[in-house]
Formats: sequence, C-alpha cells, structure tokens
Amino acid sequence: MLIIGLQFIAGRFHANPWGRNVNEGVPEWPPSPYRLLRAVYDTWKRKRADWPERRLEPILRKLASRPPVFQLPPARAAHTRSFLNQNERDPAKKSLIFDAFVVLDPEVRILAGWPDVMLEGHEQSDLAELLGLINYIGRSESWVKAAIVPGLGRDDWNSRPSVENAVDSANIESVPVACPSPPAEYESRPLLRKARGKKASATPISWLEALAWSTGELIGSRRTEPPAFRYVSYSRPTNCFNPLPRSTFAPRRRAVNGVLYALECKVPPLVTSTLDIAEQVRRRLMGIHRRLMNGDPAKVSHKFSGKDTDGKPLRGHRHSFFLPQDRDGDGWLDHVLLICVEGLDEGERRALDLLSSLYQRGGRPEIRCVPVLWGSIDELLKPAKHLFSATPFVPPRHYRKGRGEFTEWLVAELRREATSRGLPAIVRVSPLSRLGSDGHSFGWIEFRRNRKDDAAKPGYGFEIEFAEPTAPRCGPLALGYGAHFGLGQFRSIRD
Repeated sequence: MLIIGLQFIAGRFHANPWGRNVNEGVPEWPPSPYRLLRAVYDTWKRKRADWPERRLEPILRKLASRPPVFQLPPARAAHTRSFLNQNERDPAKKSLIFDAFVVLDPEVRILAGWPDVMLEGHEQSDLAELLGLINYIGRSESWVKAAIVPGLGRDDWNSRPSVENAVDSANIESVPVACPSPPAEYESRPLLRKARGKKASATPISWLEALAWSTGELIGSRRTEPPAFRYVSYSRPTNCFNPLPRSTFAPRRRAVNGVLYALECKVPPLVTSTLDIAEQVRRRLMGIHRRLMNGDPAKVSHKFSGKDTDGKPLRGHRHSFFLPQDRDGDGWLDHVLLICVEGLDEGERRALDLLSSLYQRGGRPEIRCVPVLWGSIDELLKPAKHLFSATPFVPPRHYRKGRGEFTEWLVAELRREATSRGLPAIVRVSPLSRLGSDGHSFGWIEFRRNRKDDAAKPGYGFEIEFAEPTAPRCGPLALGYGAHFGLGQFRSIRD
C-alpha cells in the first residue's frame, strides 16, 4: 500500500474546488488527487527536467489508476474577504473577493492511501524525491511538506470514494472531488489534436499531456473540463469542519525560551547603541503585554519587567535578557536575541510576536523587527569555550583601595560574575583595548554604559577561555552591570 502524507506547515490549505466559484467561499476538502498529481508533474518539469518521461510516467499512471482513500485530521473552514480595485478611475469601485481555506494543526498530516498500488524500488525513491521538492499545493500560501509514509493496514480512513463507504448516512456527507482519469479509460477515447494542413490528420493527445492540460489550452479548446479529468464522489464526516474545541491555554508540545529577531533598516544603529536598543525592546514588550492584559500594569510579565509584584528587582537572572547583536561583525546591529531561562507562556509569546518595529532618533527610519527563530535554550544558545567581548564588561561593584591591584581586581570581578552564573572556571584572561570589526574599530568608552540615572562607569574588554564549554542552561554569555540589556556580551571565537 502506498501512503503519501501532506503536512501544511503554515496551518492552512488554500484551494478552490474544481467547478466552484472562488466567491462561494467553499474550500477544497479533501485535497484533490488531480491537484496532487499535477503538483508532482510540475515539480518534475521545473526541478528534475533532466529526467526522461519514461522515468515518471509509470509512477503517475499507477497513482491515477484508482482514487485514493484519505485520513483527514480535525480542521476548520475559514475565509478572508478583500475588496480589490478593478483598474477603474473611480477608486471606490472595487470587487469583493473571497479566499477560502482550511485551518488545521501544522504538526499533523493528511494521509492519502492507494491500497492496491505498489511501487518498485526506484519508482518509490523517485516519487519520494519529487514529493520532497514540492513547495506548496493549491495556492502559494499552502506551504507543504510532502513525503511517503511507511505503514500498512491502516483502518482509520475517514474519507473514501462513496461507493466504498457503508457508514450511516446521517454522519456522512458526499462531495465531488477532482481526480485524474485512469489511463486505460482515457486512452479508450483520447482527445484529438486538431490537424494542421489539408493532408494532415488529427493525432491523439497522450494521457500524460492531457494530465498537464493548462487553463489557456482549456479555454482555447472551449471545453468545460480538462481532459484526463473526472469527478469522483467522496464521503467525508459531516462534522469534518467542527472539531472539538481545544483550550487556549493547553501546554505547547515544544518549549519556547526566546526568539531571535532580525533588524531591518536602511540606516541601522551602531553597535555602540546596544543599551538604547535593548531598553526600547523591553519598554515596547511591556507595553504590548500590558495591552494584552487589558491595560492592568500589575499583570505585566515579570520576565519582561525584571521586577516582582512589589516592584523589587528579581534575583538569580531568571528574567529575560535583551541582547542586541552584531552577528556579521560590520559594526552595525543586525539582530536582537530575547531569551529567558524560564519558559515563556502563551501571553508572553503573543507579545513577542506583536513586536514589529523600534524607533530611532534624529529622523532616522524605524527599525523593523522580524522574528527569524523561536526556540528553547538549547536551540538558541550553543556551548562555547573561547570567547571575546562584543560589548564592554562593566563591573557591578566599585573599585576602592584595599581591594588589591586594579587589574587583578578587575579579572577577579569577571571570574566572580561567571561563577555566580554557574559557568565553568575561567582559565585564561587577556585584555582587549578595542572592539574591532570589518572597517570599524570602537573604544569601549564609545558605548553607552549607564541606565536611567546611574552614573556611567568604565567598561572593559577581554578575551577569555573556560576550562570546558559552557552549558546553554546557564543562560547567555552576558556578565556584569547591564548584562540583561546587552552589556558584557561575549562572542565565541568560532562565530
């Protein structure tokens, strides 16, 4: 038995059923086999054009020999409405357009099974390769991961050709689904290509050509349906678009400890503005989260504010780090990493998702914040052993007489900060006088090094080596004063 799994990774399947107008607002469900076979054909032509026709046609002929059965997951039918301009001079003259789609869990798969189809070894590997190259099925928003699914003898198929179904009709509804004509059926009465010239005769169009019939060819031939096409009545559960409601606050399957934003701007901020950008990210997230909590400032996440319900600073570095970063080393900030050792709840993740822009002074354009990676501590942080300063380390305590020679005291402060975070022992420390980058060099004094009304203290740079690689569970490598706002960041030498 051949089983193909379709996983719509955006959680949406956009497709209009054959024979239905788009403005009827009815989505296709189940996905039509005719559409799937044409997607495989299109992928062959565009991405494996060097394969001869004889390599693919036997596979498609087997898939078209009979309609498959489906295992449909819980889903919802939805749509959007757009008023589109009709290229008229009157700007108010617009047409209402519906975009109907099916909403489903992006982590589940639709299964399509052909009980009597068996592919040879090379045929199965060729089909698996083409399925893996398909980007979408239906409209281009329907991003898909398609693959052959191993497994035999499934008995949970809930959508079948109606003639195969013998379930109580009260729980079943019938829908027409577009399917390819079986090759033998089509070839008994093939479509003829018009003869060109007085002595020429009409020639039959092959089944494979008919399967790939374009819309232009369909209109030009004045046909109502493409060749190698037929409707098959499928049964499906009457409640297929009415799954049981799921709690909004159900635990996620995957832990999320933070997000990495890409910063997009024609005039990006300099790396010396690290503290300014970090403070603005925190302020914006607190404002967004307060609005999500119906404007109650007492409910603003302590992971964003860094304070408890009494307004006192939290201890133990359990709240969020806001870390602007220059990942390509050109002297301009290009990313912001927000990470929290404690997992983020649904409301906090929603606030992170709504952060879209940051303000810049001096008439410079806004900075767009684009989330590029969500993940756990282990996904966002990697072990490191040999590092150098990316932003100045500012000692949290003041130096005074009686604390020994200044350089030794400074190194001791760095070691003390690392120990308090549970990091391995530092075995080597070398001072760095400046931050060097591609075409830029910054002195540590050029960075802003104070928050609010605090007095600005000197900052220092180091190259350090730990006795063993750091563990992601210890949190990001940011030490000293202002570590939660990007000061004291260390970057791996290999990065």
